[in-house]
Amino acid sequence: MRKLLLVTALGLGAASLSASSQAADTGFYARANVGQTDLGGSTFYGEDSDIGLGLTVGWRFIPWLSVEAGYSQLGEHDYDCGGEVCPAVVLPPIKLDSIELGLAACVPFGDSGWFGQARLGMHRWDMDIEGVDNLSGDSDNDLYYGIGAGYQFNERFNLSLNLDRYELDNVESDVDRIGLGFEVAF
Repeated sequence: MRKLLLVTALGLGAASLSASSQAADTGFYARANVGQTDLGGSTFYGEDSDIGLGLTVGWRFIPWLSVEAGYSQLGEHDYDCGGEVCPAVVLPPIKLDSIELGLAACVPFGDSGWFGQARLGMHRWDMDIEGVDNLSGDSDNDLYYGIGAGYQFNERFNLSLNLDRYELDNVESDVDRIGLGFEVAF
């Protein structure tokens, strides 16, 4: 009975490795990001931070370059005038979202499993003002870019630490996100 279980476990392990290597050959992948977003340099929102989430899908059309599309929730940021002379009206919280399209480069550091990456693209950001029904906020198209480093566990899974900047030209500050990305190749 033990031999049968051992042979079955080895067979299932080999099949899953074979399936994951075949899946990684398509070049398609998905990445989930979670981290901290900072709305830096804002006069009225201070250096407010929140949790940022993102989901990206991509296609690696050559081994080191891919095209990506994604959605990021860049957090909800609360009013904070930072101890300066504050306006008489308290501003409501703002919520920032982004839809992205760009390129990503990935360079392995030898055969160690470690890699470096860089991203550049355009994003359509949307700012919603919480609690105000008749005011839609603001939106525009701007650049996003980032760098990261990570470790590839096998042909299918990797984990990375990323630092991304989302420019917001119509607003007086940009959003920075530092977070972990978990990627699965298909």
